[in-house]
Amino acid sequence: MQPWQAFVRMEHCDRIKRLMRLSADLPPNRRPIFFEGIVPADRLPPGFGVDIPVLRVVFPDHVFFDTAESRLRPEAEPLVGIVAESLRREPPDVALFVAGHADKRGEDRYNRALSIDRANTLAEAIFERGIAYSSIWRIGFGEDMPLVPGDDQASLDQNRRIEFLFAAKPEAVGVWMADQQLSELCQARDRREAERCKTQLTLRRDYEAVEIVRHPAIMVDPHSPPSRRVRPDRSRGSVSPPPQARAGVQPANTGPVTVTPIASRRIRIDPVLRKATPVRLDL
Repeated sequence: MQPWQAFVRMEHCDRIKRLMRLSADLPPNRRPIFFEGIVPADRLPPGFGVDIPVLRVVFPDHVFFDTAESRLRPEAEPLVGIVAESLRREPPDVALFVAGHADKRGEDRYNRALSIDRANTLAEAIFERGIAYSSIWRIGFGEDMPLVPGDDQASLDQNRRIEFLFAAKPEAVGVWMADQQLSELCQARDRREAERCKTQLTLRRDYEAVEIVRHPAIMVDPHSPPSRRVRPDRSRGSVSPPPQARAGVQPANTGPVTVTPIASRRIRIDPVLRKATPVRLDL
């Protein structure tokens, strides 16, 4: 059997063709734009030993969310289906990053939180469609990564976007975000305008990509009724009580319920020092 490195380029080309085919019937104002990049082997872990291509699929923000909202619009369901269907045909170790970007209207902290919430909403929507074997991540950059300079509506629309980034390994996407993402920003017809835009960028050193994980394994007393089953709340890492407990009613059976904690993998993106570092979580 050949190693995964032998198929990286072929799978990348198949991915582009498949996503283009799946999105061909969308209205023109909802179709994605495709971009390709390469992460060189010398920027990846030593065991990889191969350049890894990264595919960016960029959708305008308005096709997924209303203004200042992180709840998916009904019209977004077909688009989520396209990404999920493409991912379903991928090898099991492929990585998908959902990246949220905001325009510069509003407070910086609010924009960053909104971009993370939107990326999380989309990543979970794809995950819930049964793509459990794939590596699905979310990250939000707020207003820090504008594609184009300018305050006009067209510029704001381009900067407020959702990006799906595919690669054979999550480390490749992390390195691309830390190394090469800046080369895609502040695109302008005038070179001086582009340079002025880049000098005004305020970049953080702690953008964090978080992998979406399935609910932790739950061990329930087999003699307890269904009302005793509890599930972790993925957004807060806590345990949601059953409906009866929330209503102030204690269940008849008080058998033991054990929840095994689980941690998401995380990658910290530092575009200032061009580093993508796995985050160690100690539970």
